[in-house]
Amino acid sequence: MSTPIPFAHAGRALAAAALVALSAPAFAQSNVTVFGVLDVGVQQLTNGSKRLNLMSIDGLQTSRLGFRGTEDLGDGMSASFHLEGALSPDTGGSSLDFRRRSTVGLAKKGMGELRIGRDYTPTFWSISRFNAFGTNGVGAASNLLYGFDGLSSTASSVVRASNSVGYHLPDTLGGVYGQAMYAFGEGAPGKYAGARIGYANKDLDVAAAYSTTENNAAGDDFKVTNLGGSYKFGDARVMVLLHRSEQTTRKQDGWSLGGTYSLGLTTLRASVTRAHYTNSVGSVDYSGNQIAFGAVHALSKRTSLYATISRVANSSGAKYVIPGGNTVSAGQGSRGTEAGIYHTF
Repeated sequence: MSTPIPFAHAGRALAAAALVALSAPAFAQSNVTVFGVLDVGVQQLTNGSKRLNLMSIDGLQTSRLGFRGTEDLGDGMSASFHLEGALSPDTGGSSLDFRRRSTVGLAKKGMGELRIGRDYTPTFWSISRFNAFGTNGVGAASNLLYGFDGLSSTASSVVRASNSVGYHLPDTLGGVYGQAMYAFGEGAPGKYAGARIGYANKDLDVAAAYSTTENNAAGDDFKVTNLGGSYKFGDARVMVLLHRSEQTTRKQDGWSLGGTYSLGLTTLRASVTRAHYTNSVGSVDYSGNQIAFGAVHALSKRTSLYATISRVANSSGAKYVIPGGNTVSAGQGSRGTEAGIYHTF
């Protein structure tokens, strides 16, 4: 039989417990979410005279596995983290090194968010946001517009930047949005600085961005400037993007025009993209045009079927190509066809 605790002792115990509770931080438990995308399809690429049939991934969205969470710190402040790595569902392989995004952030309501780690650069978002095919699949504007000659390896910061500190505007500015980012070179080429500012409402979305990256040991800067916009009327949305990349004597100007049209559960997509590369030390006509058509049919909120066809035509000196197949000789064209299934969780 247990011995009853005297009332005075019990009162002191309760008071002590209350004191401990009051002195402890009143922080909420982190809200952690596991999320992902699986996108697998079939693809045929004809680059020049060579044809390749293959199982493809990421035709609509990049396959990924991620973890994100937030913690309420009180007084309108919150902490967050985001870890995201690429998947290869066609083979089951994955490095899961979280190179897609790895950030920790601190935000305050009405003041915006400070984000540190590896994140998307401000100039990347316009290529993704203002093209009907984004940066995925055979119709992506990035096939021509990334870097020079459609190559994203021109600079390490074309899509993301490591060792970065970024600031994102709050969502309380009446539709104005934006971000600024600085990435440390840490003793090697790769130092990055960039910013983006935009405005969006129910129908209109416009944004401009600029960045510069120290791209080699000589200190030459790779510079990117873009301006994009979209407008929705009824079931249609039109999109336009102007994009420039330059470094020393090299410069590439490009544009993309396209749109989407919703027919119930099916969304039709189309775009035309052009890139023209010049080098002041040479006079070769280096330009390419890409035209793409596609459709996405939603089976549910999480699952869709998609199909896309595209064609790249090159000038006599150009070698633009739909990635994933063979390279082409100057003046040869490139064609791509794909169909797949997309599921998100």
